[in-house]
Amino acid sequence: MSVLEIARDTVVTEAPDTSIADVVRTMQRESVASVVIVDDDDPVGLVTDRDLAMLVLDAEFDAEETPISEVVPTNLVTVDADAGVYDLVQLLSEQGVRRVPVVDDGDLVGIISLSDVVVLLGMELQHVATAIRTAAPAYEQSATSFYDDLE
Repeated sequence: MSVLEIARDTVVTEAPDTSIADVVRTMQRESVASVVIVDDDDPVGLVTDRDLAMLVLDAEFDAEETPISEVVPTNLVTVDADAGVYDLVQLLSEQGVRRVPVVDDGDLVGIISLSDVVVLLGMELQHVATAIRTAAPAYEQSATSFYDDLE
């Protein structure tokens, strides 16, 4: 399964010259925890609600006037649309990030987060559990009855 198959294809973006305050307003309006900063449709940065929360303590700037490019981390980590889920998890772990833009030949085509992977794994585990229950002989104790006996 490729990353593109499970990535969100709707990505909230802003330009590098957008003010910090406008980025915050965009996050509120769109109900998102991150915004990808794009320059000529190329992803150049990613800012999260956590990044912005940390800025609140910094009185060195005016949020209405300071462009997001002055505070957004510049070490953008992206994942190729054709990468596999295992490669994505390894990338997230190695880079210490929770979400990454998905690119195809450098073009932004989606965004994916660790939460998306956890949801996918949960769905896969449900399929495995169903397959096991379906294949189990009738005389075996089901997992749900095991837990009922513990009460």
